[in-house]
Amino acid sequence: KMSFRSRQLVKTCRQTSRLQHRLISSSSSSTKTTAKEQIKSLFKSPLVLVGVSLTTGFVVGRWSSLQQQQEQQRVLPSGLPRTCCDDDIQLTDEQKALPDQLSQIVGKNNMIQPSQSLPFLKGARLGGHGQALAIVTPTTLQQVVDCISLVVNANCVVLPQGSNTGLTGGSVPRVNTGDHRPLVLISMKHLPQFVPLDQGKRVLCWAGAGLATLSREIPGLTGGRESHSILGSTFLNPTTAAGVAFGSGGTQLRKGPAYTDRALYIQVKEGKKGPIVELVNTLGIDGMEDNLKVVSKLDAIQEDKD
Repeated sequence: KMSFRSRQLVKTCRQTSRLQHRLISSSSSSTKTTAKEQIKSLFKSPLVLVGVSLTTGFVVGRWSSLQQQQEQQRVLPSGLPRTCCDDDIQLTDEQKALPDQLSQIVGKNNMIQPSQSLPFLKGARLGGHGQALAIVTPTTLQQVVDCISLVVNANCVVLPQGSNTGLTGGSVPRVNTGDHRPLVLISMKHLPQFVPLDQGKRVLCWAGAGLATLSREIPGLTGGRESHSILGSTFLNPTTAAGVAFGSGGTQLRKGPAYTDRALYIQVKEGKKGPIVELVNTLGIDGMEDNLKVVSKLDAIQEDKD
């Protein structure tokens, strides 16, 4: 049997042990609370928020990039680059023959080879990761008309491209668009000509004419207008054709150094036997009213300019 003093000693030890346990539990709870508060305060810090945001963006961007690389590596059974994401896509005989037919129109020197295609497939600022069945750089308006007719008749997508600044990403091929047709990119880089009209108050521009070039070489044309973009995009020399498509009209009409008054353009209409490529002339220039002759006359002017 334990003596009275022994029992008291054991009781005191037990009480001391319980007290220590309570102190440890209290300290642990306080530490957890403090840690939670520290974590909360950290996430309120702007630097930590920026770091978390950048890390998340990097991870998501890396994953997206890997997915896009896998898309780029896939090819069609014929060995031609893929233009979309459908594993079962098959080129028709007309589509397979299209690159050679386009080469006959523009010449081999104006057919961009795969090793040189990246500057045409990826914008300087936005866009990219898509592919094209063919990339052509016509040197005359008649070549443009003939190329578009062939592309449309082969049931392919026509993608016109100006300077490819990448400001909007609208002039480069995309993946996962839902349109499974092969794409042909028609670059306007060899059509930068322009002719002043009405003592420089107006100017007749080819599709590849640059806005920065116009502002520099025909200062009087701006007529006190603001620059093409208050963001300063003019130095990238976006084309007048791109300006027409992406903001030189509507609410932007009074801002840019160039806006569209009249145009010569191609439209594709649905006919009973398939699509019809039609030339529309609203230029209103004396001697160029005839649609059958306007292209040849403009090509002659272009040749004189060259």
